[in-house]
Amino acid sequence: MSPEEQPGGVVKVIELVGSSPNSFSDAVRNAVKVASQSLRNIQGVEVTGSNATVGSDGSLTNYKVDCKVAFLIEADSLG
Repeated sequence: MSPEEQPGGVVKVIELVGSSPNSFSDAVRNAVKVASQSLRNIQGVEVTGSNATVGSDGSLTNYKVDCKVAFLIEADSLG
């Protein structure tokens, strides 16, 4: 969410890499879940890239996503 979509608010965006042995979707979920343990007011996530590790048998063994997580800065922390 952009600052324009949050009247009078400020949104900060951070970049994260999420991973999962199961899927790209799970990798995104993992990134947001871990971020939510230390961030409040998460507004959205944007996947900016993805890649996977290929095992010796040709199967995908680890899915990774580069993503941007946006969260609302609380007015008290603006000073």
